Amino acid sequence: MSTSDEMLLKSMTALVSAHGKAISRFGASVVVMTKFVEAVLPQLSTAQVERTMLAFRAQLGEAMAVADDVLLPGEYRATLIEQANMLLARMGGDAVPTTSRH
Repeated sequence: MSTSDEMLLKSMTALVSAHGKAISRFGASVVVMTKFVEAVLPQLSTAQVERTMLAFRAQLGEAMAVADDVLLPGEYRATLIEQANMLLARMGGDAVPTTSRH
């Protein structure tokens, strides 16, 4: 194997390792947030759930506007909506609209 091939292989290995670590950290963050939601939701009264859904929808609207303005990949927006809808369903709310601002 030539020196340039070895350098390329080392670079690719480092990149894969860095991405693997980032994905692991993200996954752990998702687990923590999911477990937090599972612990908190049953503790809320109906009125608290309703207020929380209103606030959550407002925050989602802002996040979706940023996604549209920044032109993030379609997968980002689709996942944002999918995850929001799953959480809203658990809270007893309706789905998030999927139409774009533009």
